[in-house]
Amino acid sequence: MVLALSAALGGPPAAAARAPDAPSPKPPSPAASAQAGAPPDDSASTAPPAEGRPVVSPVQRPDERDVPQRACSFTLPVCVHAPADLPGAALLESLTHLEAAMRAYDALGLPRPLPDGARGGGPSYDLYLERGPRRGPMRVGYDLRALGERFDAASAFAIIAAPGRGGCSSASDAAYALGVAVAMRLDAGAEEGAIAMTASYLAAIAAPCAAEELAAVDAFQRAPERALTGAALGALDGGLLFPWYLDDAYGTGTPAQIATSLLAIAAQSTPAGAARFHAEPDTFDALRASLRSRGEDLDDLLLEFAIARAFLGSRSDGAHLSDAERFGDLGRVRFEWSLPYATLPRRVAPLRPIEPTGATYLWLDLSAESAAARPDLKTAEITFVADWELPALFRWAIVKLDKQGAEAGRVDVAGVFGSSRAQRTVVGLDGLSGLLIVGVNAGSMIRSLPFDPDDAPFMPHAYTVWLSR
Repeated sequence: MVLALSAALGGPPAAAARAPDAPSPKPPSPAASAQAGAPPDDSASTAPPAEGRPVVSPVQRPDERDVPQRACSFTLPVCVHAPADLPGAALLESLTHLEAAMRAYDALGLPRPLPDGARGGGPSYDLYLERGPRRGPMRVGYDLRALGERFDAASAFAIIAAPGRGGCSSASDAAYALGVAVAMRLDAGAEEGAIAMTASYLAAIAAPCAAEELAAVDAFQRAPERALTGAALGALDGGLLFPWYLDDAYGTGTPAQIATSLLAIAAQSTPAGAARFHAEPDTFDALRASLRSRGEDLDDLLLEFAIARAFLGSRSDGAHLSDAERFGDLGRVRFEWSLPYATLPRRVAPLRPIEPTGATYLWLDLSAESAAARPDLKTAEITFVADWELPALFRWAIVKLDKQGAEAGRVDVAGVFGSSRAQRTVVGLDGLSGLLIVGVNAGSMIRSLPFDPDDAPFMPHAYTVWLSR
């Protein structure tokens, strides 16, 4: 698995992604340097490592007396448990879904869930059914860390609603639950958001379900300001777009290899007796180090992904994400503002502040209806100025769109460490339908405090953008 990521991203071994062990003596205050507008000092003291998820799962296995029915596969290590009054057909249907998901993951070369010993009556993966329709996210649990493993690993299980709703939701639920178990085999201490993102992507591959995926992607695109790892376990999340993008941009042809390899690279070993998993390195540390070995930067990747999100669904131009059109209007990302050219100059701010790794979008309409003096677009200039709150570092790009909605050019507006302002002048507006302004909160401008997905709840930051002609 690690070799797969090395081939795709040129990533170093896991140890290279770890944070420094000790701070420099008597460093200057990062906050003071940021407020003074000075470039942040790389020798600034690092914060204590973020605590990971609890070692003891908040979700416990049902008592065997409450789920006496048990159906297991003859060929694969999966079992389904259910209450006594649940029809046997529900068990067989769920077992079929589990078998199909495991075969799909086997075909992708993924490891199977860690055996759980005698729990659930045997070492197979256990899925527990409960009566009634699904009223919310499924409950995903895990067992104590496995002994004898070099890195944190744990067996897992899930409690989901019994089939009976029709459609593909039950198959998607089973694939998601099994995907969580695969992730827990690779890194039991991984951040919840990364596991949710990976399990969602695996479920979309193993058990495609338009009803579930459309709802998840729509919710994700309606709140682009949310951190990529902000999802909780238990339901398909639109964050699956990020590992999907990694496959598109860096993959070697086999889906999900990058997402699962990041988990494997970031695996750690938590000291015995700890109440929480040791959360360093995390998956973003692994991604950051792997990109650095290629001469690339995580900030650039986040901005490229934010741009790709803008071309999802009915806005797809066929050049950013493969198979992006299938989401239709539900895939369209929310724009903060749509500004007619004739109304400039304008200063605007977002509805909600932007979390680290979150994105924001503005549209400047250059169509004939909005450009009062259309002929002057041949020589017109647009001045863009962005200001944001410290200590965040925002990255910006201005994407030119032609009359068909395809990207016709791009102007990158790089952030500068130590500065909370970026500005650029854009020319060559003739023949365009508009300018798409994309911003992403790349995290802290303090170099020694990069984005850590375990720091949730995340501190969002706002901005203002000035546009003039």
